[in-house]
Amino acid sequence: VMFLFDNEGYMDYIEGLFLGVLAAIGGLLGSYTKEKGKNVATKEDFSMLQEQLSRNTVVVEGIKAELGEKAWITQQVWVKKQEAYDAIFELLFHVKRYVDHQVIAFEEFEYINKYHPYFQIYDKEHEVHFKQMWEKDKKEYEEWVKDPEGKDVARDLKGKYDVAMLELLKVVELKAIYISPDVSSEIDRLRIELQQTHEYEGWDEHFSRLSSEMDETIIRLRDISRIELKIET
Repeated sequence: VMFLFDNEGYMDYIEGLFLGVLAAIGGLLGSYTKEKGKNVATKEDFSMLQEQLSRNTVVVEGIKAELGEKAWITQQVWVKKQEAYDAIFELLFHVKRYVDHQVIAFEEFEYINKYHPYFQIYDKEHEVHFKQMWEKDKKEYEEWVKDPEGKDVARDLKGKYDVAMLELLKVVELKAIYISPDVSSEIDRLRIELQQTHEYEGWDEHFSRLSSEMDETIIRLRDISRIELKIET
């Protein structure tokens, strides 16, 4: 009887142990399955992140390329502007030289014939002295006017002036896409002012206007170019 009891107890023990092992295996399988699911999900998430990163990289590279292209275009446009303004001011230099020469020639004429101290004196005691001085200055002036070298200089300045005025119109037209339209307006206005006389003005007023128009145009064009080229002063 004792033997049978021991066998039954032993079988119960084995059965309990077996069930315990199964339960443990089941728990392990559940944990493994759960962890495996996590791993699969993590792997899928990682793949999604990689794909998203790749798409973002493509977008970022595209933006960088577009910005780089715009920066390059901006730089090239700035260079074209700078070249245009360099050409304009170089041509204006020749225009101003001729205008200044004309103004100086007129002022010399006015001085000798109108504003010389000889014409300003009221003291008869010194009249002879001032008259001698005037005659000397007038002779030097006439020699200066007739001087072949001086005539060559005047002719050269006039030739460069004519060429410069034509080239200014050409540069403004060819570079219109790069420079402010105000430049064209300024050049046209200057050209008209330099080529015309007004009935209401005397010769002194005429040449004074030419000098002022020349200087003021250059100042305005410098301001325009500084804004266009983003040059801080």
